[in-house]
Amino acid sequence: MATSKTRVLAGKKVVIIGGSSGLGFAAASALIEEGASVVIGSSSAAKVSAAVAKLSDPSTQFNADASRVSGYTVNLSGAAAESSLREFFTRIGSFDHLIHTAGDTLRMKPLDEWDYASLVEAGDVRYFSAILAVKIATANPNLLRRNAGGSIVLTTGAVAQKPMLNWSAVAGYAAALYGLTRGLALDLADKGIRVNCISPGPVETELWSGIPDEQRKAMLDEMGSKLLTGKIGQPEEVAHTYVYLLKDTNQTGQIINTDGGSTLTDRPQ
Repeated sequence: MATSKTRVLAGKKVVIIGGSSGLGFAAASALIEEGASVVIGSSSAAKVSAAVAKLSDPSTQFNADASRVSGYTVNLSGAAAESSLREFFTRIGSFDHLIHTAGDTLRMKPLDEWDYASLVEAGDVRYFSAILAVKIATANPNLLRRNAGGSIVLTTGAVAQKPMLNWSAVAGYAAALYGLTRGLALDLADKGIRVNCISPGPVETELWSGIPDEQRKAMLDEMGSKLLTGKIGQPEEVAHTYVYLLKDTNQTGQIINTDGGSTLTDRPQ
């Protein structure tokens, strides 16, 4: 009997750190459509429960199957992050792919307003927790599968390539994820684990929620008007790129842009 060459994720188990909202939730939804099982991790128990319920509900999720969805809380901030991640992965057991989309409120402010503590805090979730998650998931052969198509997808942002005013600290971490991805692809090659990274442009997610509603809408509308696509990105669009990188076993060490053309040039006004 012939086997499908496109539904290769059916039956696979994918862990999504940051999967309770935004890009991670959209990726989880897309993977459930593909027939995969998903395990989401987030710092908020309420958000985990709400996300699992929504992803299991046939009225909101195509191809829904409650047996293929689970989630746990995990602390990604501060010195306790490593032990929390270790406990998180122990509860999950073996799996096929790891996606890291976790982030926190975006911090845009002038250089003279940064200090050591705030600089470290800005990288806690989006950078340091990614390294720790990969370290723990790949150190134990009973966790992320080796030599069997296993992979990791990290998440950065287009600000790494296209500077924006007052984004220097965040842009530094975004650019660091480029180097991290390439280094990990080399470090984990002998274990048969691929590592790639997605670099989205402006996407309408909860990461912008720290900005007052009216100001946020005006800012996103202005960003969208400058993109070659003429609109701000949506999480479900970017989710297809995560699915692609899990499927394409010929990809490793790559940074894939999905940015509405933002790193190419601005839309003519």
